[in-house]
Amino acid sequence: MNINLNRSFMIGILWLIGFSPAAFAVVPVEFALGEQAMDEQDLREAAKHYRKAAEQNYLPAQTALGDLMRASQDYEEAFGWYLTSAYQGDAAGAYGLGEAYANGEGVEKNFAKAVYWIKHAAEKNYLPAAEAMAVSYRQGGLGLAKDLDQAKIWESRLPALRAASVKELAEKLADLKAAQIEARKAAIKEAKEKKEAAKKAEDEAAAKKVDAADEATAKNPVENTKPVQTK
Repeated sequence: MNINLNRSFMIGILWLIGFSPAAFAVVPVEFALGEQAMDEQDLREAAKHYRKAAEQNYLPAQTALGDLMRASQDYEEAFGWYLTSAYQGDAAGAYGLGEAYANGEGVEKNFAKAVYWIKHAAEKNYLPAAEAMAVSYRQGGLGLAKDLDQAKIWESRLPALRAASVKELAEKLADLKAAQIEARKAAIKEAKEKKEAAKKAEDEAAAKKVDAADEATAKNPVENTKPVQTK
């Protein structure tokens, strides 16, 4: 094993064998905020929100963070997140892991493992993976020999997968919009609660001042009630 994989395995393998996914809450709102930040091209903010969701075992966020780290050329961390999501059944994560093996990004290049994971994603009807299998068999990529029969088999599946992908994208956009609305509601609620807490603290401080003045008057009634002398 490549010694440079230590951090990847801290992210990936230890998650799988040392922690239970059920122990972590699913946080789609954080993921939605990350997607919104990506739309706004704020990569730092996107990474922050993706990471919060990924660390609570939200698989889409783990894969998205892997994609973001890969785009930032932090291949080792990207590999770790792909590994984590792929081993838990995420097709997009499996495809990312396969590409990492194919390109030697964050791990030693290994076409056999690349084909395994990309094919695994393709068999779960992940469109980019199915397209990769079709192209690889037609052109002889990923270390595979050209096989036009296999290429045609994969190509025959693409139209239905593309149609399903369009539908899935529309559903995801609807879910994302709903999550963004919930995030805004949560932010408004938090701001309101903070304002109310500040007002309560201010009222309590004022009340304490009144109580202190009343107590001082009670202790020194003559001194505090004698008339003010005028010249």
